[in-house]
Amino acid sequence: MELKGVNILVRLKKDYDTTRNSVYESQLRGDMQTVENELNKNATELRSHKDSKKAHLSSQIMHGLFTVANRIDNMWARLTNLVLNHDGKDVKEVVDIRVARDASIHPTAKDRLDYDFQILEQEIEDAAVSLNLKRFIKKYGSFTAGFKAALSLAKLYPVHIVVPPGQYKLMETASIYKNTHLTLQAGAVIKRGFVGSMLVNGDKEDQTKGYDGHGNILIDGQGVFDSAGGEIKEQCSVIGFAHADGIVIKGISIRDVCGGHGIDCAGNKNVLIDDVKFSGYADYKGDRWFSAAIQLDLMRSSENFGAFGSYDNTPSENIIVQRCHFSKSDKLGGYARAMDSHTSTDGFWYKNIKFLFNVVEDTSEYAISGNKWEDVLIEGNTFLNCASGVRLLLPAVTSKYTQDKNGNPTNRVNKVKRHIVSKNTFINIKDRHAVQVYGRKGYQTIEDVKINGNFIDGVKVKHAIHLSDVVGFTVSDNEFNNVGHHGVLLTRCKNGQVDLSIGKNIEGNGIRVEFGCENVSINRTRLDEVGYSGISVSGDSKNIDVDGANINNAGKRTSSSNPYYGVIFMDGVEDSSVKFVTVKGKKCRYAMYLTSKCSRIQHFGNRLKGAGAEGSLKDNSVDPIKTIENVT
Repeated sequence: MELKGVNILVRLKKDYDTTRNSVYESQLRGDMQTVENELNKNATELRSHKDSKKAHLSSQIMHGLFTVANRIDNMWARLTNLVLNHDGKDVKEVVDIRVARDASIHPTAKDRLDYDFQILEQEIEDAAVSLNLKRFIKKYGSFTAGFKAALSLAKLYPVHIVVPPGQYKLMETASIYKNTHLTLQAGAVIKRGFVGSMLVNGDKEDQTKGYDGHGNILIDGQGVFDSAGGEIKEQCSVIGFAHADGIVIKGISIRDVCGGHGIDCAGNKNVLIDDVKFSGYADYKGDRWFSAAIQLDLMRSSENFGAFGSYDNTPSENIIVQRCHFSKSDKLGGYARAMDSHTSTDGFWYKNIKFLFNVVEDTSEYAISGNKWEDVLIEGNTFLNCASGVRLLLPAVTSKYTQDKNGNPTNRVNKVKRHIVSKNTFINIKDRHAVQVYGRKGYQTIEDVKINGNFIDGVKVKHAIHLSDVVGFTVSDNEFNNVGHHGVLLTRCKNGQVDLSIGKNIEGNGIRVEFGCENVSINRTRLDEVGYSGISVSGDSKNIDVDGANINNAGKRTSSSNPYYGVIFMDGVEDSSVKFVTVKGKKCRYAMYLTSKCSRIQHFGNRLKGAGAEGSLKDNSVDPIKTIENVT
């Protein structure tokens, strides 16, 4: 059989077997006839399909991502809407731009663009994808408008905004909202061009309470917030957060702040600041000598945080600052402080503060100053060329920061507990102490303090370690060299010990215990090259036990009017002991001296022989012990 095109009916050539009375012949003839009929039917239908004016709908045929109907309608709309209006001189308008992506026609080009952008933004919302800020800058005409528009999308759905490499100028404060992930890519620099904070997590009218504000925010990348403090010389902070639960700031740089803070953290919890570089600070007016790169605050008043309220005294808690770097910049000097709190309210505490593995350089004040912090860990940090090191304290009872939430004076100070300053390095502390922890004399103590494993090299003026009005403490395994005054100073402290410490080249006393300390032991400590006395105990202190100290060349600053000693117990000391102490060197007046108003002092097993310019032992106490065991 043969088929020669769709316009020719199929003809089957018949040459059947002529055998009569054959069943097979009859069946075969029927089968062949059926095949012929179906082939002819198909040929007829094919001819009819080709001749038909409506074989298939164009909407049933796909062409790429669109149907043929969509493409035809779109092109037809464009063709029918194309008006050149040529007058021989110029083309007045091409109104084809009024046709949208879905072939709908709009009155003006702007209407069409708004329509398409609305569709695009809806698609973005539906897909919840990351947003490249370039599109928003292009749409809104400036970085500031585009940045704020992109950030505002977080009011509707979680958003990830990416700031690509480039130099951008922010001309007003931008607000960041909950569930936002903001990434500043390497090479992205956002520079301040106005007076005010650059980024805050809320609007002026916000009055959220507790930790119910805009949280769950992540700011990361390798870009820079440049506060331009060398050009705009008015106080401002860079980033300000309040009333939030869940803030992570990671990897970015914050530079050149004037007067304010790099990060102002007021009334937030669960905050992580990781691998952030803070460089450059200036105080042009001289009234922000205390300002910190990171300010931990509570929502006390607009003086503390002015971007928005409410002011319900929500404190900051669960704060981790780690692997950050605080330093000068190319334009400005170092910060006054790296991290600080200087405000408080009676009945509210900052809690669970961790400062870990950071590098702090060139602060003009205390590198860390923690006011009324509880559960504190400061560990593994390096402090270089700072005016002062770490200070943990309570507010003065006379200050407004001991008022209650209604502003009424309380005449009291709240107690705080559990401070650890561990495994830090302090090099060249220029002004005050390397480590200082103090309560308030006559009002309140700090409890449970551990200062251990620190290396201190160079404290030009004050003490390496100073504890005042502390109850329950351990100062252990510390090494302090080249100290301008005392190595360790304990003032009105109780129930603690100084253990396994090593000090050398100390201008003041190696260890000084004063003004009514109680129940303190000084164990296994070595002190070399000490200007004043190696160990000095004074001022109505009691139950002070010195055991196993090794003191070499104490009293180097001894004179006829100001004698010093290897070990001295001064007037008022009682119920104390000195045992198994070794003193060497002739600079001190006596190796051990107990004054005439000491009482019940036990001393034995000490190696004092040959030490002291005038003698090895002078026991003038009320009930002296003068046996040979003390001078072997």
